[in-house]
Formats: sequence, C-alpha cells, structure tokens
Amino acid sequence: MILCSGEWYFKQKILIKKIKARLTLSTSILICTISGIFWALFDLTRKLTLIHITPKLLLILFSSIQIIIFSFWCVKESFFLSLYPYSIPGITLVLLGVISALMFLKSIRESDLSLTIPLLSFSPLFSSIFSFIFLNEKLNNIQYAGIFSVIFGTLILYSEKFEIACFLKSISNIKNSLSAKLMIIVSLCWSLTPVLDKICLTHSSINIHGLVQSFSTCLILLVFSKSDLKIFKKLKKKNFLLILFTISIGTIATIFQFYAILYNYVPIMESIKRATGQLSAIIFGKIFFDEKITKQKVFGVLIISLGVNFLV
Repeated sequence: MILCSGEWYFKQKILIKKIKARLTLSTSILICTISGIFWALFDLTRKLTLIHITPKLLLILFSSIQIIIFSFWCVKESFFLSLYPYSIPGITLVLLGVISALMFLKSIRESDLSLTIPLLSFSPLFSSIFSFIFLNEKLNNIQYAGIFSVIFGTLILYSEKFEIACFLKSISNIKNSLSAKLMIIVSLCWSLTPVLDKICLTHSSINIHGLVQSFSTCLILLVFSKSDLKIFKKLKKKNFLLILFTISIGTIATIFQFYAILYNYVPIMESIKRATGQLSAIIFGKIFFDEKITKQKVFGVLIISLGVNFLV
C-alpha cells in the first residue's frame, strides 16, 4: 500500500540523487556537526528538565510537539509513504525508541553528565556493524581506526586517574555502575536507530516518517503514563519555558539527524555526533553541574577528536 502526495513517489529517488550530487563533503559534514550540537544541547536541557518532571512525561510532551510540527510539514509539502515495506522497520524503530529513551533519561538523571554521555561513543562501533549488515555501507581501514579511537578515548575519559591501571579499571567501573550499563544498552539501541531511520526513509519522506514515529511513540506512552500526567498540572511557568525550550531543541536535532543520515554513512554521522556530545558534556557538566574537568577527560576528548578526523 502506498500513500502519496503529489508526485513524490516517482521523483523521490531522482531528487535525492540530485541533492547528493550537489552536496559537497564539507556541507554533509556540516549537517552532521549541527545535528551533533543540537543533540548535545538536548542532553543538557533534558537533564535540567528531569528535575521537574518524569521521563515518561517529558517524552509525551516531546512527541506531542513533534506531531504538530510534522503534521504542519505534511500539509505544506508533499509526502510519500510505502506502507508495507515501511511497517516492520517502522514498528521496530518506535519500540526501540521508547525503551531506549526511557533508559537514557533514567541514566542521565542519576549520574554525572560527563560520565554517562561519553558512553554513547560506543554507538559508532555498533552503527558500523549494523550499517554493514543492513545497508551494505563499508568503511575503509582508516575510518574504522577512527571509530576505535572514539571508543578508546571514552575509556580514558571514564578513568578515575590518568594512569594505565585506572584506565584498565575503567572497564570494571562501567560494569559496576547501573547508569553506565543502561547507557551502553542505549548506545546499542541508538546505533541501530539511524540504520532503521535510513531504511524507513527509503520508503517514506522525512515529514511523514517523523509524523508516524512521533504519533506512535506518544500513543504508547499515554497508555502507560496516566499517573505521570497529574504532575503536569503542578508545574510552574518557568518550568514550562524550560520544557518548551527542551522540546524545541530536541525537534530541531531530530530533523537535522534525518537529513544527516540521508547524505552520510551512518557510522560517520554517529561518530561526529558523539564526539560533539563528548566535548559538550564536559563543558556543560562543569558550567551547570560543577563537575570536575580532569586530565583524563581532556585527553579522552582529544583522542575522540582524532578519531573523528580519521572518519572524515
């Protein structure tokens, strides 16, 4: 079954090829970087927002605003959805998104931003595996070295001291931390998410894909969140502004990511996004939560940045 507006169905592949031909490497990398910056801001504002509301309520509000934005987008511009091939990756994406988002919010609420966000750097490794399996996207040896540099930098960043023994112990520290383990699971889930997004976007336009995902997510959360909705009535005006800002940042980040994965290999997009998130987590952690900036954190970020240079 195909839902189509205008002539999108017949022109989509030709249009994407033309856009890809016009996009230079620097432009496509810029899109990934902008996406990474907005996701980093979203990480910060989500942690601040969770002081006032529950994770499920935040996700409901986020998906509700997305429904409005993507609905308006579908009305204003043409859209395309091939329902049958979209359904399996689309449903999987919704379920994976809800579960991983709840785990992510629990993790950042209960631990330091600079100790949880860095663990998401494992996602480029997982992304390279999934994109090879499902999308046949192959990277060269230098680019794979970049992915492992990002992971190596993360382990240094998670060390208690700038010593080899502490570096090796960082693996144990991760194993003994519930927040760390949750974030690694999230990393695994989120490395598959852009792969599924890219599959879905071969059978749909960005606007209808965003609408289907946000509506389905909101519907599932509403079924299990009746008690959380009572908190919404008790919120103060200043908290509403913070929540609105958080949701706006998240929506912009989501839209930029859709474009980023259309015009870049998924592992490259994920690595740039995570490297940006690493640096931002250290800076924001210090400014907003008084988290320490240590030598291992600085060196870890440098290794991660080197890995990104290998990738691009």
